[in-house]
Amino acid sequence: MPTNHAELMAFLSEYKIFSAAIILLYSLVVTMIIMPRIVIISKKKNLTAQTNSRTSHKGVVPTLGGVGVFTGLILTVNFAAILFADYEQYVNLSIFNILTLLLLLVGITDDLMNTSPRKKFLYQLLISLVFIFGTNIHIDSFFGLLGIHDIPNVLASVFSAFVIVLLINAYNLIDGIDGLAGLVGVIVSGFMALAFYLSGNFFYSLISLSLVGALISFLIYNFSRRMKIFLGDTGSMVVGFVLAYQVVLYLSLANGNSEAFVFKNAPIFALALVSYPLFDTLRVMCLRLLNKKSPFLADRNHIHHRLIDLGLAHKYASLAVAFYTLLVTIVAVSINSLPINIAFIIMLVVVTCLLLLPFAICKKEGAWSFRFPKA
Repeated sequence: MPTNHAELMAFLSEYKIFSAAIILLYSLVVTMIIMPRIVIISKKKNLTAQTNSRTSHKGVVPTLGGVGVFTGLILTVNFAAILFADYEQYVNLSIFNILTLLLLLVGITDDLMNTSPRKKFLYQLLISLVFIFGTNIHIDSFFGLLGIHDIPNVLASVFSAFVIVLLINAYNLIDGIDGLAGLVGVIVSGFMALAFYLSGNFFYSLISLSLVGALISFLIYNFSRRMKIFLGDTGSMVVGFVLAYQVVLYLSLANGNSEAFVFKNAPIFALALVSYPLFDTLRVMCLRLLNKKSPFLADRNHIHHRLIDLGLAHKYASLAVAFYTLLVTIVAVSINSLPINIAFIIMLVVVTCLLLLPFAICKKEGAWSFRFPKA
């Protein structure tokens, strides 16, 4: 066993699986310790979500679970950075820390005082642009998807900001039933941890694992009856940003050193991981515009609401979406050797068919039947 600091660093670097397990456990335990305190304080201060015509929960539930996830994530990531980050990663992490904190404050303000969608969008856009220009991390290639390869720097920065803002809001929109956002976040970040690790980017895999541990702890309380808590906008914006950060970072690194990355069709892998929130958001926005309503108007037209209406309990609807995410990601990995545009067409067909399936199911007198989906 190591006897001094230098030997400890060498030991942890050599036994990376052991080190990764420590980081995952550290994040899980820290968040587990913090979360019940947030629940107690939220209830005492009446910082809870009330039921209305759109909600699916009963009673009052604290909405600041994102504070616990943020704390567990940031403490763990910075602990991992002390052990494994190089200078450039440390600088980028400092920017990441500040911007994630700012998003947390925006989320808390929204949870407590209902910030307008326009203001939230502007805050998210500003934070995304600062992140991209501050770290120089952006999507600068489509890897041949749709015939597009390298993208000019300015356009790459604008597109990357759009992707980050889109994923933040798409993740926010799926946070509508117990466990859904948390399970999707665990699967996406878990696959990203594996992708970073297999591609030789160990520190970045630890960032992904830090989020996995924090979200697992959150899910324990999210499914609890006595100590139940929601992510709220506080958590959905923070987690959405961290997921978007991982996707953009992975695509940026893959273009710079494609031979070292296990998934040749990196955009297909990334799109498969986030296909549920992206597809659900696109579908709902189109429906609202077709009905001449604001695309930001909240409703119960999401896929997870349809699963609930078909009779699935919250946890089973969330597990169904989690299984879908696992399935399409495995499909994306299995067709990794195909030309990227063929792989994209296959994934588009698979995703569309699976995610429209709930709308092809009718429930009458307790029995299920099928119909051609209208949306």
